[in-house]
Amino acid sequence: MILYLLLTSGFAASKSIAVEGEFSFARERRSVTIPIRVTNNLAVMPLYINESGPFYFILDSGVNTTILTEPVIAQILGLNLRSTVLIYGLGGEGIVEAALATGVNISTRGIIGKNMNLLVIPEDILSFSEVFGFPVYGIIGHDFLRQFPVRIDYANETIRVFREPTYRRRNRDIEVPIRIVNGKPYVESTIVSEKGDSLTTNLLFDLGASHPIYLNNDYIELSEEVIDGFLGKGISGNLLGRLGRVEKVIIGNTHIENPVVSYPERRFLEFHGQEIDWEGLIGGGIIRRYNVILDYKSEKLILRPGRDHNKPFNTSLSGLEVVARGPDMRQFIVHYVRPGSAGYEAGVMTGDQIVRLNMLRYTQLTLDQILDILSSGERKNISMTVIRDGELMHKDFRLREDI
Repeated sequence: MILYLLLTSGFAASKSIAVEGEFSFARERRSVTIPIRVTNNLAVMPLYINESGPFYFILDSGVNTTILTEPVIAQILGLNLRSTVLIYGLGGEGIVEAALATGVNISTRGIIGKNMNLLVIPEDILSFSEVFGFPVYGIIGHDFLRQFPVRIDYANETIRVFREPTYRRRNRDIEVPIRIVNGKPYVESTIVSEKGDSLTTNLLFDLGASHPIYLNNDYIELSEEVIDGFLGKGISGNLLGRLGRVEKVIIGNTHIENPVVSYPERRFLEFHGQEIDWEGLIGGGIIRRYNVILDYKSEKLILRPGRDHNKPFNTSLSGLEVVARGPDMRQFIVHYVRPGSAGYEAGVMTGDQIVRLNMLRYTQLTLDQILDILSSGERKNISMTVIRDGELMHKDFRLREDI
């Protein structure tokens, strides 16, 4: 399982941004189906900006205004940058000055958004492409989701957008009420610890976070055993914390057994010394196990268990976080090594470049394939060749679960 948490859910702006345009159907149709790519437990959809593209954007229920993370695209398209907005996210002192583009046309298959706003953040603040292994240019959320019911089929890699709530219901479907607060959906969730203690709270239902669950550090006692871990990237750099497990999470009538929970260090839940009032979120590690319908206007969530619903939750079995860089995304760099993990004990270090993995040269691999190999199952043997300071080194280890 990929342990990246793309912390867009923590973004807020220093001033409210007025909603200008809205999305509409290009033709009189009941629904439209949009192909997506699913990786890192996230749905990535193609968008056209002022009729140029496609550009892949993460579908993220944790953001309001659409965000462009590659400012070079704004320059190429000659976007009208009218003003600046200070935005901040989880990550301590993280704050950046973003440009606000207005009057932008954003479209996808069968759906057109005219006169939209677009936040353009500075270069290298959030590099999504290196996490996905293919170009990803930004995030789209409430601007799109508020208009129509949306069904996300992770298994078949499609999004179906309905003009009205005419989607079909099946016997296995589980309907859960949601509350829309500041443009974001919250769902009542009960977390049961391995000791039998329970906590019921409202968690953000976050399509843009790849972890299963992310909780305030105050709740760390829900997990009997925890380990240090890398929780993702915020706008001020790497976010660290602890990883643990709970007995189960209950959402409506569906139970998620023995999921991995991420607890950020307390300093990441502060902004200029003030603690952020934030309980946590349900992320893609759980969400993608369902066929999901999000209906903002009706304030309901419909979950249909998918084929991976009962699949065990794993941490990073190697302890390695790997990103893809270079013009062809074929430079595979170890971004983080979890202390005490199998990769750590084998001597793999941050900055190592993977050139061979289990007899396959890097030119034969994609980032997704590397991550699949490194999470292929406990006790699987890994043979890795890396370059460090111009020297080839061989590292052999066996995958294992540490919690």
